[in-house]
Amino acid sequence: MRTEKELTYFKNKLVSMKQELTKAIEANQPFSFEDYGELTSLDNHFADTASQLEDREVQFSIKESAKHILTEVEEALDRCKDGTYGKCVETGKDIPVERLKVLPYAKRIIEAQKRFDEAADSSNQTELSFSTPKDDKRGDERLQTVDELQCEHGNSSFTIK
Repeated sequence: MRTEKELTYFKNKLVSMKQELTKAIEANQPFSFEDYGELTSLDNHFADTASQLEDREVQFSIKESAKHILTEVEEALDRCKDGTYGKCVETGKDIPVERLKVLPYAKRIIEAQKRFDEAADSSNQTELSFSTPKDDKRGDERLQTVDELQCEHGNSSFTIK
């Protein structure tokens, strides 16, 4: 159980984080070609366009990360309101103060978070195959699968077994 002083400290920290994240999200607007001093994309060199694309991808990544953390912070503030802040959502055990100081929006103890992350990692790992299933009847013998093309024409990463 958290003391009133601890709850106030963490709630203030979470409110401050929420304000900072909101400002970061609002400030992180995508660049336009005009921001680079160009009138249109037509007069850009392809390297300039690639740099602009990379800048946009970085901005998008930062913004999405900030949105995710903001959601976690808002959930933590909700837990403050309903009296469950500092309790692991999986086990119900108290989250150590040291963990909350580092990650005030933590909702699991370290062991439960590891299990959660491992389960998420294993569910995301699906083996992708570009092979056409054996029972696929497309009706056109000229169509070939990637595996057939690699076998016939070779590929730097393809080895014949």
